Amino acid sequence: MKVLHAGFVVALLSICVVAAMGEVAPARSAQKTRAPDFLVYATVFNDKGYTVQGARARMSVVGETKWRWETESDGEGEFALHVPENAVYTLRVDAKGYQTLSEDVDATQTDRVDLALHLVPVGGGK
Repeated sequence: MKVLHAGFVVALLSICVVAAMGEVAPARSAQKTRAPDFLVYATVFNDKGYTVQGARARMSVVGETKWRWETESDGEGEFALHVPENAVYTLRVDAKGYQTLSEDVDATQTDRVDLALHLVPVGGGK
């Protein structure tokens, strides 16, 4: 009796697995394909050459007023943002005590850009 019961459980599990696999496959094919990503990788420095933690980085397509991507620099002053390729973006970086830095980023020629961003104190420069 135990053997029949175990065989029944195995058969039932097999049916469930096959049924689940049949439901998963169509869901994958229904997914939208995303545009390839462009990577913006940056390190934020202060006027003395030290990295800046917690600097807010925001990006939008040039000409748009709404910021679409946002992050903060980590303990090493680094951040990364993935945006769709084939556009030109405005990158804006703010940190307390520093002037806002704004720079255009061209995502039409490559798939990545590495930036070293140097912030200037609010009261002036070096």
